[in-house]
Amino acid sequence: MLPQGLAQRVLFVSTFLLAAGLFGDSWATDRSDTESPQKAFERFVAAFNALDWDSFRACFADDASVFNPEIPEVVSLHRLDRRESIENTFRAVFDASSRGGASPHIVPERVRIQRFNDTAIVTFEFPRSVDSFGRRTVVLHRQGDSWLIVHIHASNVHTHP
Repeated sequence: MLPQGLAQRVLFVSTFLLAAGLFGDSWATDRSDTESPQKAFERFVAAFNALDWDSFRACFADDASVFNPEIPEVVSLHRLDRRESIENTFRAVFDASSRGGASPHIVPERVRIQRFNDTAIVTFEFPRSVDSFGRRTVVLHRQGDSWLIVHIHASNVHTHP
């Protein structure tokens, strides 16, 4: 027979180890080192606004796709597939912005994030000019501890007078 104090400690440690074994997987999925979809979205917008090419391109999955809006820097309005095509187009956008001396200055409004397990959909709008605003849908997929962009659908809308 164990002394009462020792028996209580053994019971406590046994209960803790049993709980850790039963709930260990759910604890692991809530780790603080796993990036959230919101943080990934904020990282993407910050990189774009700062014209930080390396940080910007790191936001995309290799098999991502993009529908761009009709803007002068975009050569094709067809869907862009895969990293190389996306980078070629956005490199032109970054270069034009750098030459013009101004960053894109996207300030997201009406942001909505919908999460479905390892996928998240971020929709938002932002003012472009007096008579225009941008609408964007960004689809993120969790890959390891990071959320990467797998699709962007972009459109610009002229407001009615």
